[in-house]
Amino acid sequence: VQRQIDALLDQAEDAIRQRDWDAALECVRAVLKVDPENEDALSFRDMSESGRGDVASPSSDAATEPADEIPSSFADGRYKVEKFLGEGGKKKVYLAHDNTLDRDVAFALIKMEGLDETGRERISREAQAMGRLGTHPNVVAVLDIGEHEGQPWMVNELLGGGDVEGLIEDAEGPLELQRSIEIATDTCRGLMFAHEQGIIHRDIKPANVWMTSDGTAKVGDYGLAIATDRSRLTQEKMMVGTVSYMPPEQAVGGEITPRADLYSLGAMLYEMVTGRPPFMGDDDIAIIGQHINTPPVAPSWHNQSLPQTLDGLILHLLAKDPSERPASAADVLSTLEAIDISQAGETAVPGEEKGGEDAENAPGPLESMAGGVFVGRHQETDQLKAGFEETISGHGKIVALVGEPGIGKTRTAQELATYASMRGAQILWGRCYEEKGAPPYCPWLQAIWECARDLDAAELRAMLGPGAPDIADAIPYIRERLPDIPSAPTLEPEQARYRFFNSVGQYLQRASEDQPRVLILDDVHWADEPSLLLLAHIQHVIASSRLMVVLTYRDNELSLRHPLSGALAKLQKQESFDRIWVRGLNQSAVARFIEMSAGTAPPDSLSRAVHTQTEGNPLFMTEVVRMLVEDGDIGPDHVADRDSWTIRIPEGVRVVVGTRLSRLSAETDSLLSAAAVIGREFDIELLTDLARNSLTLPDDISPEVAVAEAIESAARARVVEDDTR
Repeated sequence: VQRQIDALLDQAEDAIRQRDWDAALECVRAVLKVDPENEDALSFRDMSESGRGDVASPSSDAATEPADEIPSSFADGRYKVEKFLGEGGKKKVYLAHDNTLDRDVAFALIKMEGLDETGRERISREAQAMGRLGTHPNVVAVLDIGEHEGQPWMVNELLGGGDVEGLIEDAEGPLELQRSIEIATDTCRGLMFAHEQGIIHRDIKPANVWMTSDGTAKVGDYGLAIATDRSRLTQEKMMVGTVSYMPPEQAVGGEITPRADLYSLGAMLYEMVTGRPPFMGDDDIAIIGQHINTPPVAPSWHNQSLPQTLDGLILHLLAKDPSERPASAADVLSTLEAIDISQAGETAVPGEEKGGEDAENAPGPLESMAGGVFVGRHQETDQLKAGFEETISGHGKIVALVGEPGIGKTRTAQELATYASMRGAQILWGRCYEEKGAPPYCPWLQAIWECARDLDAAELRAMLGPGAPDIADAIPYIRERLPDIPSAPTLEPEQARYRFFNSVGQYLQRASEDQPRVLILDDVHWADEPSLLLLAHIQHVIASSRLMVVLTYRDNELSLRHPLSGALAKLQKQESFDRIWVRGLNQSAVARFIEMSAGTAPPDSLSRAVHTQTEGNPLFMTEVVRMLVEDGDIGPDHVADRDSWTIRIPEGVRVVVGTRLSRLSAETDSLLSAAAVIGREFDIELLTDLARNSLTLPDDISPEVAVAEAIESAARARVVEDDTR
C-alpha cells in the first residue's frame, strides 16, 4: 500500500510541475481515501487547488461537489445557493442569489481547517478590513461578511469574465501586448486604492485578478492570503503567498510593505507578456531561491516585440531590494500609461529604464541566463533538509557537499539556505579564498560577525558570554561595539588557541538556542589550517546544539597530505557528520536545464550532445547554453533544425578544465594526450603499448608503472574515470 501511495504522490508531483492541476488532484484524492492525514497529499491538494484558482467562473463546468453537501442557503435564507462554483486553498465558492437585493453574487465560505485561534482571529480581522475597503472600479467589491457555523463568509460581486490565469492558459503563450498593459493598468489602480487604505494584498497573481464581462480587471482576495495560505514548506504553519509571484522579503519572513505587491505585479506582468513566470523550478524551494538570489532574464529575451519602456519597468518591479523598486503603485501606473505600443520591437538593454546608481550594472539576458536554474538535485536537497530537521530538534549536524568545480555545490547549499530561512533559521556564510593574505580563521570570523551584526549591545554581550575577550580580540567590529570588554589574557600559543576555540564553540551554541543557525563554509579546500582545527574542535558542541554546519569542497583538490584530509578523517568518526557527493546531472535533467534557461524544449539529439560534452556539469552547461544562444542555434521557442549536434567547447569551460590539467605532472599530461588520441574511451593495455613504443619515458620507470601512476593521478583530479563496469 505504501508503494502505491508513494507512486501516486510522485505522479501528483509530476503533474503539478506540468501545471496539470486536475491530474494532480485525481492522484491526491486517491491517496487521501486510504490515508486521510497524509501531509504530502494534503499539501499537494492545497497547491493544486490554488493552481486551479480560488474561484471558478460561473461558466466553469469543472466544479463539482456532492449535492447533499451543498448548503441550500446562508444568512438565515438571505443567500440562496444556486450552484457550487469551485474550491481552492482558501475557500469554497457558491453562486448564490441575494433575495434581499434580488441579485446574483459569489458567496465564499472561508476554510478554517488547520488554523489555530490566532489564525482564525486574523481571518476575521482581514475580512472586516476588506469590508471597510469600500468600492472601486478595479477591486472586487465585498458586499457582505458574516459567519456560518463557525466559518467566516464573504459575499463578492459576481464577475463573468474569468480570471487572468485562465486568459494566459487559453492563450498558450503571451497575451496580446495591449491587453497585458490594460490588465496591469487596472490592477495597478486597484493596488493604489487599497494601499491608500493601508491594506497590502500579499498574494497578487493571475488567479486573483478577475475580469468583468466588458474586460475590466479587478483585484480580489485582498488581505486573505497571509491569513489562510498554509505552506507545505514548514511544519509551523508559516504563512506565505504563491511562490511564482512571491517577493523575496515575503519568502523569508521579512517586513512586508506595499512594494511587495509591486514585485508580484511585476511577476504577473512578466508572465502575461512572455507566457511564462520569471522563475521556474522543479519545486517551490528552487523557485523561491531564484526570487531571492537570481536576477531574472529580461522579458524581451522571450518576447522581442516588447517596447523598451515596458521591458525596463518589469525588471524594475522585480528588483530584489524593495527600495530599488518603484516607490508606489502610482509611479507604476504613470509608466504604464506612458508606454507607446508603436515602440514594440525596440527592446531595452536590461536596467536602462530602472534608474538609480546600479542601472548600468544590471545584467543582460545572457548574463542572467541559466544562472539560477536548479534541477536534478532532489536526492541531495532531501538529505540536506533531513539534516536541518534533525538540527532544529537539537541534534546539530556537519554535512559536507563534495564534487568537482562547477558541479553545483554552492548552489545546492543556497537551496538549503532558502529552505532553512523559511523555517526560521539564520543563515551564516563563511567563504574561503584561494589567494594568500586572508587572516587566520577568516570564514569563521565572517560568520561570527554576520551572527552578531544585528544584535544590540546587551544581546551581543549576553551571546558572547565569558569568551567575549577572545572573540573581541579577533574581530575588531565587536571590540568597537563593546569597547569596555577587557583583552584576553596572555597565554602560551597552544593555550590561547584552545581558549579561543572554546569561546567560539560556546558562542555558536548560545546563538543557536533561541534561533537555529545554518553556517555554510564554502570552498574549505582553500581554508587555512587554523580554521580546519577549529572545525574539528567544535564538532562536539554541534552535536547537542541547533547549529548545522555545511561544508563545500572539491575532492579533486585533496591529497593525503592536504590539511582538509586530516580534518575530514576526524569528522567522519562522528555520527553527526554526513558527506553528500554532488555529481553531474543525467540527460533528462540536462534537457530540463536547457528548457528552463533558454525557454525552449530541446530535442533529444541536443540534450544528448550537451550531456556528452559537459558530463552534466551545471557550470559547463551554462557556458554551452550561452554559446548556443550567441550563435543563434537556440532561442526562445526555437531550436536550429539539426538531426545531430556537434558542440564546440566554450572558452569559459576551457579555462576551468585547463586549470585542472595544469596541476598534473608532465608525464601524466603526455600520457593523457596519447590517451585522447585513442579516443574518449581508451584501453589501459593499448595505452601501455603506445607508451612502450612511441613515448619517451624516464629510464627508471617502466611503461606499466608510468601508465598506472598517470591514471591514478588523473583519477584523483577527476580527469578520467574507470569505465570497466
